Amino acid sequence: MIRSLEPELMDSPEITGAVLDKFHRDLDFVNRLLGTFPTIERLIRAGDRPVRRVIDIGCGGGALLEHLRRRLGVEVIGIDRKPPDHALDRANVPIIAADAVTERLPEADVAVCCLTAHHLTPEQNIELIRNVGRSCPRFILHDLIRSRLPFVLFTVFLCPLIGREAAVDGRQSIRRAFTPEEFRELVRTALAGTQGAFSTDVSRFRSRQIVDIRY
Repeated sequence: MIRSLEPELMDSPEITGAVLDKFHRDLDFVNRLLGTFPTIERLIRAGDRPVRRVIDIGCGGGALLEHLRRRLGVEVIGIDRKPPDHALDRANVPIIAADAVTERLPEADVAVCCLTAHHLTPEQNIELIRNVGRSCPRFILHDLIRSRLPFVLFTVFLCPLIGREAAVDGRQSIRRAFTPEEFRELVRTALAGTQGAFSTDVSRFRSRQIVDIRY
């Protein structure tokens, strides 16, 4: 499957307000169904350093941060280029409107980034990884995999459960995602010449991939 460069609806500046909120509610539903939040929690718990603050890049409405704050008792900060309106209603989950590729990020013990890498170009992902390393000693990247099997599974089992816009975008997200080989090469390029190291994990049925970076 060739990587698509067509933008997703969610990335359009015209998608705001209630429509964007619905996108994020559907995305939260998919993440909960797939166990994304417990997976990120487990990885953070498995670290060898104390974790007091977590930042989430591309946090949307802040649902993952709300989960981590409640389960881990950590301070949380969200980063998103256009936080949805309903994010403002979440207690104890501050969200900063910023571009994590180019702007200075808050210092934290761990940065996480779920289902955002495929929205970026390879060059932007490289710059994002380097930028996070200036503020955080660890970066957990969670994203989709471009492959026919997850595309078919998403279409058959998840599309009927979410809104039309999210279903269209979800299929396009898989088309835009990187293969594990491509993603590993991006990380190697970003960390070249540094002391950084990383590990990867690909789930069953290639539904998601995780890159765990230690700077």
